[in-house]
Amino acid sequence: MADVLLRHFVPLHSVVVVNGADPVPDGHVLEAGTDYEARLIEGYDLTRFTDLYDDLYRRSAPTAYVWPRISFDADAHVLASRVELTLDDLATEVEQRILETCLEFDLLEPEPEADCGVLVGLSGGVDSTALLLALTANADRLPAHRIVAATFEDFDSQKSTVQARAKQLASDCGIPHITVGADRAQNAFHLSCPLSEALTGLMETADAHKVMYIDHHTTRRVLEVVAVEEGLDRIALGLHVSDLVAGLLNSWFTGYDVAPVPRRRIGDLTYIYPLAFINKKQLHLYYRQRTGGFATHAHPNAWELHPQDRNFYYYLADVMQQYWPGLEVFLYSAHRWRGRRQAPLVEEHCVNCGSTLLHQPFTPVDSDWCDVCQIFERHGYIDREAL
Repeated sequence: MADVLLRHFVPLHSVVVVNGADPVPDGHVLEAGTDYEARLIEGYDLTRFTDLYDDLYRRSAPTAYVWPRISFDADAHVLASRVELTLDDLATEVEQRILETCLEFDLLEPEPEADCGVLVGLSGGVDSTALLLALTANADRLPAHRIVAATFEDFDSQKSTVQARAKQLASDCGIPHITVGADRAQNAFHLSCPLSEALTGLMETADAHKVMYIDHHTTRRVLEVVAVEEGLDRIALGLHVSDLVAGLLNSWFTGYDVAPVPRRRIGDLTYIYPLAFINKKQLHLYYRQRTGGFATHAHPNAWELHPQDRNFYYYLADVMQQYWPGLEVFLYSAHRWRGRRQAPLVEEHCVNCGSTLLHQPFTPVDSDWCDVCQIFERHGYIDREAL
């Protein structure tokens, strides 16, 4: 029964299904020759909304992609629209939206009496590759800025082709490329062993569910160190709609404060997210058009599959976009307005790794070390002699 209802975008809790006088559970297997009746128990116009999805998804189109959108007009009417695009059209549209994002939110606007320099975290995956390609394609239409791409050295760099692909891409785009050695994280966090060894070891501890966050934190901090060394004032990351929406869901459900998107100031550097209004599927199709082939999806490592609550936020972000394509426009705007009415965000600085973090009001500050460095210390991964 649930399959039938969800196939037609009917929420399971909006109806009671009966067989005669008997209620039927959502998991009931339909029986041939049996009549079922779904009775609407909510007060909204269900047909009006299910018709929206017929307009968005059920009409066939001989195109590579249909770009759907649900929005509101000035009179609070719900509107559904779709744009049918060839692969070439889609690539042009993706670049145009990234351009508009950069211009509307001043992502590349120089600070007073300063030049704009951007460090692009180039992993070699589809997101960061698409980001660099789009920024390069839009270079003449954006404020003057300098770009440097940085790729982290993999722990299996002797076998991996990531470095070679990233270096070639940067060369094709006319962008300087930096290989960030594996020792950079070890030095920045004063670790007694390579970061990959510490992360693998933490997976065997009670803090295993935090390793993914630790991996991201260490990556961000090392990018900051490289950016400062190169005289760059901002860092561009290839976070797309699902990344950012999942992050907002995480913050709302846990109570954590987060800075605005798609531009946020952290310490002395500015983080920018030019892909904030582009989803993963659009990035893959853009990559296909611009490179001539589909990107291969690398299998996640052990800590990227955990914690499962974070992955559930990603799943929800994708489902929410299916039901409300374009919801990110409203979420980002609402988040920014909410932040303006709240108390100013308070930053904390770690004396071990030097990172800047937002203080969470409900968390007592009992150390001048960040959470990540405290975990490294707790499990014996800090080299005290290196401090």
